[in-house]
Amino acid sequence: MKNFKRKLFSILLVFTCLISTVFMSGSVESVKANLSDHLYPIMGSSSVTVNQMINYYEKHAKYPSDYQNSDAPTIYHFCKIYMEECEAEGVKTEVAFAQAMNETGFLKYGGDVHRSQYNFAGIGAVGGGAQGNSFRSVREGVRAQVQHLKAYASTQKLRNPVVDPRYKYVYSATSPKAPYVQWLGIQENPNRQGWAAAKNYGYTLVDHYIAELLGISTFSTWYDGVNYAAVYEPGYYKIHNPDASRAFGGSSDTLIRHFINNGMREGRQANASFDVKSYMNRYLDLRNAFGDDLKSYYMHYINLGKKENRNALNCPTRQEGGVTKYAGKDYSAVYNYEYYIQNNPDVKNAFKDDDIAILKHFINNGMKEGRKSSPNFDLVSYKNANSDLRALYKNDKQKYYLHYISYGKREGRRATGVTTLIDPVTKYEGKDYSAVYNYDYYINHNPDVAKAFPNDDVAVLKHFINYGMNEGRQASENFDYVSYKNAYRDLRDAFGNDKKKYYMHYINNGKREGRKATGVTNLQDGVNTLDGIDYSLIYNYDYYVSHNPDVAKAFPNDGEAVIRHFVNNGMKEGRASSESFNLNVYKENNEDLRAAFGDDNVQYYMHYLRFGHNENRKCV
Repeated sequence: MKNFKRKLFSILLVFTCLISTVFMSGSVESVKANLSDHLYPIMGSSSVTVNQMINYYEKHAKYPSDYQNSDAPTIYHFCKIYMEECEAEGVKTEVAFAQAMNETGFLKYGGDVHRSQYNFAGIGAVGGGAQGNSFRSVREGVRAQVQHLKAYASTQKLRNPVVDPRYKYVYSATSPKAPYVQWLGIQENPNRQGWAAAKNYGYTLVDHYIAELLGISTFSTWYDGVNYAAVYEPGYYKIHNPDASRAFGGSSDTLIRHFINNGMREGRQANASFDVKSYMNRYLDLRNAFGDDLKSYYMHYINLGKKENRNALNCPTRQEGGVTKYAGKDYSAVYNYEYYIQNNPDVKNAFKDDDIAILKHFINNGMKEGRKSSPNFDLVSYKNANSDLRALYKNDKQKYYLHYISYGKREGRRATGVTTLIDPVTKYEGKDYSAVYNYDYYINHNPDVAKAFPNDDVAVLKHFINYGMNEGRQASENFDYVSYKNAYRDLRDAFGNDKKKYYMHYINNGKREGRKATGVTNLQDGVNTLDGIDYSLIYNYDYYVSHNPDVAKAFPNDGEAVIRHFVNNGMKEGRASSESFNLNVYKENNEDLRAAFGDDNVQYYMHYLRFGHNENRKCV
């Protein structure tokens, strides 16, 4: 027993050295030469990668289409299942996979067992037309094969539940029947037990299948279940992208990951049959769909383009006109590529024939700048024609373009040929100023405003709201601030000289109340009260301005200013202020007051106001 163990250890040591030599040489011939004279263990760590298995299979066959609806829809998934099931039980993956390729003729079958049985090693097929066992899925079939191999090669118990129907007939807890691949042939097995009766069955697996499998390149076009072969070939990518090869060419996964994560985004060419720039240039539908997302062009060719026989080479310039779609949005209602570059030569000079960059310029700059972009849409016309949009968007030019795309075209709104404003706005931020404001009247009577805001009714209305009312500007033939103020003493008492409040009162109340707002040139019912004191016994507005023309000139139609002048100056100066009160008469007829007040005129006015009137003293 000890001699057997020493012999087995020597065999394994030699095998380990051989495997190292295999991977350094990388050729099928050298692998075959090194394996032919040595026993190959069934159990142990795998010496093959999923990529090698894929390359090996695709060298011999095309993956069956009827497996596409199985749990292994691609050769990648098929090989990955083999790797996972073998690793779970400690069986070398190359052994199980090579045996399956031998037994099924690279999944072509043709014997007693049918492909739909998912029986990859002829389990239970004993000849004479017996179909053998069937399994519910690829994984179950692979698991059964791996368990059957382990039953021959090891005394260890299974880690997964038993699915191999013949496991109990093969497994031994004391001594493995066939620990080496070569011993799977009954004729070559010293115990005369094995998998198959055919002469040199196990040697054939090693010399013709495992040897070739181990010599296959580890670099693959498959990654994470996707085959990138239509746009990627590892050798080409390494040669034509030396920077990537130096940094990431150490393994298949690192190299193809660079291509997927960086190369496609950067537009790198990775095989001789696909150039992403040519593919983009040639097909307008793809540019409309993907814009400058280069990776999407690669993926389209993989998934559809190659099957559609699209040409991916030799197209240096853009074809079929210019794109109108970007990031899922169609700008064709307001944008035409040829029209845009003809009317914006600076854009054409900057971006040449790059229709995607030109459309992006229109989206990011052209709309904001109000550039001409289509014979079917003119920003000025669209703005002129639609007062609701002017009120809503004001001078945000981009929003007019976007509105026409989303709504305006469908609503049949005019977008060309409107040279003057239609239905100028009178509403701003929910408030209607039409009772006191008319756009045409305002610009005609306020040329400075018309000059400052040409053809911009929103800006003109804002000027009226923020400045015009405060300045008392007339904005409508139906409302004159001066007339409105002249006509109503209650408003003058309430608002004084706050001009804007007269406009807002007429909007909110005055028009509804039927108040007169035009044609009142003289102050009506002049103010007689100031700071809570009623001066009507000694003061009358009309009398005061008619007898004091300097005051009338200084404060035209300003009742508050006039009464304030009377209180602060007129009484001191003894000015005539009412036909019912004469200062000189009051002085002459009231000796007691002269003795008390002397020449202090104010005291006489105020005495009559407070006492004299009630005392019936003579004042006229």
